[in-house]
Amino acid sequence: MKRARPRAEADEVVTLRAKSSAYRGKILTALAPASPKEIEEPRLLYINDGVITVDDAGRISRVEPFDRAALQCPALDLHPCVLMPGLVDAHTHFPQTQIIGRTSGSLLSWLTRSVFPEEARFSNAAYASAVASEFVHRLLMFGTTTCVAFSSSSPSATNTLFEALARAGLRAVAGLTLMDQGCPEIVRLGSDDAMAACEDLIARWHGYDHGRLSFAVTPRFALSCSRRLLEAAAKLAATHGLYIQTHIAETPNEGEQALAAHPFAADYLDIYVKVGLLSRRTLLAHAIHLSPSEWDRIEEHEAKIVHCPDSNFFLGSGRMRLEEATVRGIHVALGSDVAGGRTFDMRRAISSAYDNSLCVGGRATPEALFSLATLGGADVLGLSSQIGSLEVGKEADFIAVRVPDYAHDLNDVLAQIAFASDTTRVERVFVRGRQVARRSPDQ
Repeated sequence: MKRARPRAEADEVVTLRAKSSAYRGKILTALAPASPKEIEEPRLLYINDGVITVDDAGRISRVEPFDRAALQCPALDLHPCVLMPGLVDAHTHFPQTQIIGRTSGSLLSWLTRSVFPEEARFSNAAYASAVASEFVHRLLMFGTTTCVAFSSSSPSATNTLFEALARAGLRAVAGLTLMDQGCPEIVRLGSDDAMAACEDLIARWHGYDHGRLSFAVTPRFALSCSRRLLEAAAKLAATHGLYIQTHIAETPNEGEQALAAHPFAADYLDIYVKVGLLSRRTLLAHAIHLSPSEWDRIEEHEAKIVHCPDSNFFLGSGRMRLEEATVRGIHVALGSDVAGGRTFDMRRAISSAYDNSLCVGGRATPEALFSLATLGGADVLGLSSQIGSLEVGKEADFIAVRVPDYAHDLNDVLAQIAFASDTTRVERVFVRGRQVARRSPDQ
């Protein structure tokens, strides 16, 4: 890749500043702080007829019941929409956008038969660009304002992904997928080449647009990475202060093979500990088949968990026990895990997480899961002081979701948001107070 900074940021962000800085509608939000140990009873704010005022800097200046006499500027009336925080998808895969629903067995078989052949196509620049455009469009269509994304192992495709995110106005953390073993040669990237590509992508994109885009160190999982690559990845993350995203304990077979590939470790988590990849900036997806000791060490290192229930159902991987994290105070977010997950809709992830909790003998509440999909996602990224809830002083990342006229009180509205995606739809999407998407009448 040619080493150059992107074009001027003002040219990259193709968004519209709304004419009005006030928005009227129903308001639903979790409230900070998002303490993991309080997940069973998060604090929610609901206003049946409220207004959000956004200042010129894109920050929320007022959240209050609607009072025409008190308005300091004209308000755009979005009734019967609910104004709520933008959704955070804390784990998804850009190069799997077009293989949603591709059934080919459990995790390792699915990777071999469906994922790796698809990801090999991303060395084609035109294909990578087309899928990147579709990826960001589908995120916005379902109200995701922040995503944490795996790219492919192609440096050029990863740069293409960042370009698409920059143009769309989305907030994102993304990274080049690292793998140098246990995968087809066509998608393998050696450690030295991978680190050089990461350095180039960091220089181009990390911190772009005042931190709207960030680079994450992204080992696919321990099975597909040599110890040398894992240690180089840990050093890179430490040098630049980057987030780390990877997978862990999705299936028992995966865990057995990971330990066979890394016999220096006592258990799956110990692989990441010994190479220096487990820290408070580590996001671990799935975490289904972990021992109590591994859970305790995740707590000790202050690592984060991303719960991907729809993917776990689809691939038959098992059921994560959310309580294992919450009783220890481990921070949790939700992820779509497209294309193991069958939809970009994070509200469907809320619904799947509710079903998952029933399967393991728990009963996660809609309030708790709504909080995980918004404030919880912000929290695992260290952004809960900036986004994740509609509170004064935060950046105005929010969406307008149309709900039926008969949804009036908190319980009705929350039920529509969490469980009734077939009767509700995202109408508008705002990031930092800028409208970045609007559903047209024919969509």
